[in-house]
Amino acid sequence: MLTCVVCGDTSSGKHYGILACNGCSGFFKRSVRRKLIYRCQAGTGRCVIDKAHRNQCQACRLKKCLQMGMNKDAVQNERQPRNTATIRPQDVLNSAVSVSSIYETSARLLFMAIKWARNLPSFANLPFRDQVILLEETWSELFVLCAIQWCLPLDSSTSTHPSIHPLFDINEHMSTSATLKGNLGLLNSIKQLQEILSKFRSVCVDPAEFACLKAIILFRADARGLKDCHHVEALQDQAQLMLQQHVRSQHPTHPVRFGRLLLMLPSLRTVSSDKIESLFFQKIIGSTPMEKLLCDMFKC
Repeated sequence: MLTCVVCGDTSSGKHYGILACNGCSGFFKRSVRRKLIYRCQAGTGRCVIDKAHRNQCQACRLKKCLQMGMNKDAVQNERQPRNTATIRPQDVLNSAVSVSSIYETSARLLFMAIKWARNLPSFANLPFRDQVILLEETWSELFVLCAIQWCLPLDSSTSTHPSIHPLFDINEHMSTSATLKGNLGLLNSIKQLQEILSKFRSVCVDPAEFACLKAIILFRADARGLKDCHHVEALQDQAQLMLQQHVRSQHPTHPVRFGRLLLMLPSLRTVSSDKIESLFFQKIIGSTPMEKLLCDMFKC
């Protein structure tokens, strides 16, 4: 049996010059074509890349792909698939591989967002009930912002069929009209997410700006049931002030940047938390309430 020299999974043959599995070859192709730049999650550049851990650090995975001999030129010279009206079996297979990776990454991104909030001293000093309320109110927006920051594949180029996104269940798409109606709603949500992603990419938000934007989202003073809403409002004001100072310092010739960043935040609410849950988490948590997942992550 052939094995992938990158992660040790079953290899389907040679891809871009080496024996590799569909997962690693697809990851390498996306990374090269989209010219993605990753950061090592651990900061060491020496993360273990095997079948169980290959999705935990994209930077080290790409590094190992290159070390084992994957050829970037082979990706650039590869013929692009033609648009066709038919859905081929390999399209479904590759979409299934991609969606599995997206679900795993989504869970990690949500955990990162919860952990980030929990580690903020200003957040930790709030009454516990206020912490829970704020996370329940803002988790989906924090997740989408993290997905944008850490390059979760949200565009249609992650699928081998240009009109199908991996998160869209092809089998359901081909079933009843009632199911089709629901899927069209999800497809519309995916399109909205792609538009949001495009907006943020066009601005080239830096890590400090992402942190300030997440804090502005998290400290939502109008969330129902808050015990100390005035304190939460003050924390949001502080986050906005920090963002303004950072923009003035780093982009002195672009005075409108601060306002532009703030005006982009409402777009994160255009896709409801229910839709985000259906797209990214329902296949993982099943009938478990999202509040239960958030609570479990918060306690970790």
